[in-house]
Amino acid sequence: MKVNMENLSGTERKIDVVIPLDEVQKQREAVFNEIKQQAKIKGFRPGKAPADVVEKAYRKEILSEVATRLVTGSLEEALREVSAAPITRPEINPPEEFTTDKDFEYSAVFEVLPEIELAEYKKIPLKKEVTEVKDEDVEHAIKHFLEHRAETKPHEGEKAVEKGDVAIVDFEGFLDGELVKDLKRDDLQFVVGEGRIIPEFEENVVGMKKGEEKEFDVAYDEDFRIKEAAGRSVSYKFRLKDVQERIIPELTDEIAKEVGQEDVASLKERVREDLKKQADQKSEGNLRQQLVDLIVEKNTVDAPQSLVKEEAGRLAQNIAQRMQQQGLPPTALNDETKAMIAEQALRNVKASIILGEIARKEDIKVTDEDINENLSTIAGNYNIPTEQVREIYEQNKLLDALEANLAEQKVIDFIIENAEIEEVPAAVNPVDNKEENQYTQD
Repeated sequence: MKVNMENLSGTERKIDVVIPLDEVQKQREAVFNEIKQQAKIKGFRPGKAPADVVEKAYRKEILSEVATRLVTGSLEEALREVSAAPITRPEINPPEEFTTDKDFEYSAVFEVLPEIELAEYKKIPLKKEVTEVKDEDVEHAIKHFLEHRAETKPHEGEKAVEKGDVAIVDFEGFLDGELVKDLKRDDLQFVVGEGRIIPEFEENVVGMKKGEEKEFDVAYDEDFRIKEAAGRSVSYKFRLKDVQERIIPELTDEIAKEVGQEDVASLKERVREDLKKQADQKSEGNLRQQLVDLIVEKNTVDAPQSLVKEEAGRLAQNIAQRMQQQGLPPTALNDETKAMIAEQALRNVKASIILGEIARKEDIKVTDEDINENLSTIAGNYNIPTEQVREIYEQNKLLDALEANLAEQKVIDFIIENAEIEEVPAAVNPVDNKEENQYTQD
């Protein structure tokens, strides 16, 4: 067997394989004998038909099976001979005309991981943001904690909506006089003035009274998630069903005890600790992302298109799942979002290739202990047995992906341990307790 490999690109390879005539005839003989024994030809018992009759009746099937066996029987050896490790199923190109009286030639095209020359990845300069949790941060968090415990009650008498009130509304959105199903909502409840609703809703609800109706227009940007309304002006019919007073409780030792703290002082200390932990986690995440961005910029990598396509599909699926979790209707991705996904997928694949090469160079491996520890952590988060988590991962074939992710994290840990890290004050306080109403702000 003769094998020649050609580089079509940094990640695409083509091998040309030539199988000698004697092997072709050997396979042809084996296939013919098998078919002859089972051939069903009128006038003859199975296995008793003359060879020339079988040949005439089953010529196409014989040639097809011979070609299949020659490829499957030689491909793995051919790849090994040229030291090629495909990451995609090879696309086989058989000869246009195949006869068994000459050498059998075919080609196979596939993708491989690129060969890269790593840029320096030790002593990388990084900046790590450090956040000081101030008293006002604690008070801000406490304020939102108390707001979540707020009670509402109907206003007495006829009351016009003011900032701080709770408004309960029904609305319908129309385009060219036709109702847009995804722009209809009953019993939407929000606190007026908190900015968790689109500005037009807040502006128009102020001053309205219970039972009052109003009509107004809202102009949406081109990237609005509801495609039919993107870049257009929607006419809304807006009805105030109720306006209520929000009563925010005062912070007391009793409230502190309800959430497992001894008193107000201990509650504030716990909040301070939680905010610090939150800030540190965000800082660590930013540091790791900064590192990944740097190594992608410092290294020239050809990304296999199959991996980029697969990663883009995963990112798009994540977006769809998040929308579903938020109770949003599924919508087609616009061109801007598709471009963003494609760019991120390319960066993710490049980063994965670079981290994998560093892992090989530094002999960084994931152990069974690493996997067991991670599965145990997941089990603890969901309060279920570790073996049950392992079973779920095995049934869904997720262990390989878990191992790959753990390997990348170990490489990132290694680079950070060897990096030159400068601690700097956080430019923006990462502690943010404000919730967004995704339904109306998008």
